[in-house]
Amino acid sequence: MKTNFVNVLALSATAIASIFLAANPSQAQRGQGFYCDTSGGSPATMYQNSEGGVERWISWDSNFFTDAGWTPATRCREVSNRLESYRTAKLLKYVTVGRMNGENVICTASEKNGRCGGLIYTLKPGQDAIRTLYTFFGLREGQAGVPVLSESAEIPYIDVSGRLGRDAAATTKVQPARTTPAVNNPAVKPQPASGVRKGDFD
Repeated sequence: MKTNFVNVLALSATAIASIFLAANPSQAQRGQGFYCDTSGGSPATMYQNSEGGVERWISWDSNFFTDAGWTPATRCREVSNRLESYRTAKLLKYVTVGRMNGENVICTASEKNGRCGGLIYTLKPGQDAIRTLYTFFGLREGQAGVPVLSESAEIPYIDVSGRLGRDAAATTKVQPARTTPAVNNPAVKPQPASGVRKGDFD
């Protein structure tokens, strides 16, 4: 009888732990990939590389679209899942800015100067697309290999394949983007990013 009681307690503890991890996925053990971390203050899109290092890519601070049903946590989960699907399908090679459905977006591209293929997220009206792209990767004007924004006429293409590969450093520190996507239409019609110039986003 006592043994049965102990077994029941053990099973109950296991069930409670499972429920806790399901409700707090950031607490569970993870492999390489993108995920939404809700354990801190603001939800954040995180990336765990193959060495076990974790990078914060996007902090979801704004409540701008909450009234439309897109809370920071909802956007975090949506964009994190989207990035992970692109990564596992080997579609996350370059990240650039372009236009979809008449709106400025941050998107993927399969090659430099290629088409804007996969939507990452839509920018708010009036948001500086190119500056947001640089902020997204913690880049700063004047940094080696980073042009001064006022002197750059072409849309940049950032190669992220190295950061996502096996050789990604576990100690990489990335300044996270702090931005908010608009409500996204899944039936987007990508437009070429190739040939688009900075003035198109002013």
